[in-house]
Amino acid sequence: MKTIFTLILGLLFSCNILMAQNPSAAVEYMNKMSTEFKAIQEATWDYTKAAANNQNARKINKKRLELIQQIDASTKNVNRLPAYEKKTYFKDSVLSFLRIQKIVIEEDYGKIMDLEDIAESSYDAMEAYMKAKEIASGKMKSSSEQISQTYEGFAKENNVTIKEGEKDKITKQLLVADEVYDHYNEVYLVFFKPYKQEIYLLDAMNKGDLAALEQNKVSLSKISGESLTKLKTIKPFRGTDNSIRGAATELITFYKDEADTKFAKLIDFQTKKDAFDKGKKAFEANKNKTNDDVNAYNALINELNKASAEFNNTNAELNKKRTTLINAWNSACNNFTAKYL
Repeated sequence: MKTIFTLILGLLFSCNILMAQNPSAAVEYMNKMSTEFKAIQEATWDYTKAAANNQNARKINKKRLELIQQIDASTKNVNRLPAYEKKTYFKDSVLSFLRIQKIVIEEDYGKIMDLEDIAESSYDAMEAYMKAKEIASGKMKSSSEQISQTYEGFAKENNVTIKEGEKDKITKQLLVADEVYDHYNEVYLVFFKPYKQEIYLLDAMNKGDLAALEQNKVSLSKISGESLTKLKTIKPFRGTDNSIRGAATELITFYKDEADTKFAKLIDFQTKKDAFDKGKKAFEANKNKTNDDVNAYNALINELNKASAEFNNTNAELNKKRTTLINAWNSACNNFTAKYL
């Protein structure tokens, strides 16, 4: 099954500049800051690429630590710079940005790795994991927007024209990654709830728990219906790409049909089996069996055999279709990220 992507977003604006009215000192000062921003962007993109390769947070922790090291190195470099014309607001803002980046990557993403370990244990755990990632990403974006404003304000104050238009490659890649993962995570969370509910249903079937079977079947039908409704509200990616939403819709439709129609035969088998087990126990305990007793017991055997055959056929059909649809879902997710990242 396709797991959640882990993503950190760093600085999301281009730092290319042009000189105007000969502001060479200001340009040089800004370029020194831009050098540090670029280094962090490159480390951020390395982390993002590792995440896109379906590696979980533990496996890509090395990239996270490398990103922290780069932030530490950039912080030292910025600290060495003097104030520009006795004004420290630009330098202070950059240091504040770097400090926030490090706190989020060290603390927030440390918690995210812990949450990832238990994310698939329940829908609530997955929702908490996704929310933690959303909050961390929001902090990163907010700090990025603030430093962008300071950068532009410093340029204006010192008659430096920032080149507008074509963004550098890494900035564009990070912006696309943000867009891709936002769409993926929105679809994934809707998909995960019925996916997890079906696991509860299959577990009840494997345990032969008739009461749990009935309860989880009803829950799967309800949750699948709600999820299909939610999926309809999610727009295709960039207006045209419906690949992962479509794959999720097909799989959840399968869950809905499974709960509403197919599982009736599986539950019937369990009902017949429970009746047979009770009948067998009573039959074996009966020391004075009559022909009617024997006929009744044989009828239970026949009913169980018939229900067992239907169970095996239906279960084989469901397993085959489930595997096909989950493979299609994973393939759609892989193709989706590969296409845009």
